Amino acid sequence: MTFAEKMRELRDAKGLSETKLADLSGVPFGTVHEYGLGRRKPSFAAVIKLAKALDVDCTAFAACTDLTDSEKPTEEPKPVKPSPTKKGGKK
Repeated sequence: MTFAEKMRELRDAKGLSETKLADLSGVPFGTVHEYGLGRRKPSFAAVIKLAKALDVDCTAFAACTDLTDSEKPTEEPKPVKPSPTKKGGKK
């Protein structure tokens, strides 16, 4: 399920329009509308605001495929080699 689908499902369950959800969450209407269309992905802060307005825990969106897939690293991190230390010096 995508974020847009989950948000719509939760919004419908509460009987909220996108306008009302925007008002309750403090997220601008145009942004909520773009999320609802799947054109835009929310920031973590926006997810928290929307979840609070929908009276759910933010983990309600944890299984959204379009959010979790974007979090995966594109490649394995490379190990960092320690820098050589200087030996000796003046006494």
